[in-house]
Amino acid sequence: MVLAGCSPYGPEELDRLMKEDPDFKLMVATRDQMSQQMRLIKDDLLAKKKGMDAQVGKLRQDYDTFAKSQNVKIEKFKAVSETNRNQLAQEIQTAAARLKDKGQELRRYEEIMKGWKGLLKNSKSTEISSRDKQKWEEDILRLEEKMRPLKEVIEELKIQIRLKKRKLSFLR
Repeated sequence: MVLAGCSPYGPEELDRLMKEDPDFKLMVATRDQMSQQMRLIKDDLLAKKKGMDAQVGKLRQDYDTFAKSQNVKIEKFKAVSETNRNQLAQEIQTAAARLKDKGQELRRYEEIMKGWKGLLKNSKSTEISSRDKQKWEEDILRLEEKMRPLKEVIEELKIQIRLKKRKLSFLR
């Protein structure tokens, strides 16, 4: 019996010992009560754990649902900001292209003006009629009149570009 793993003491032996020793009977009864109380405590803990796990699962699910909706809002806000940044960047590119065109136009006028002024300066040594000279001077004045608003447009474009770049830096 010992080799088979069975206890050499059976229920009969326990009954005999409890009849012979009332203190031992009390110890066994106390053990049985404490075992019952421990089982009740463990069952209660397990029930509370299951309840808490269910609550945690529900809270986690509620949070995940809430987080998803908030992340959708965040993405919408980011998209609006990105659209605004892209719009400013496009406006900067457009203004820069206009500035480049106006700058080239101004340089062409300046080269023409330089050539005409050179001709007038050299006219003292060459024979140019006073009528032709007057026409050249009038042409120079008209060209200067064309250049003045062009210079203003160029300055305005530079200011716009600087301002838009500053705005863009605030949107990053």
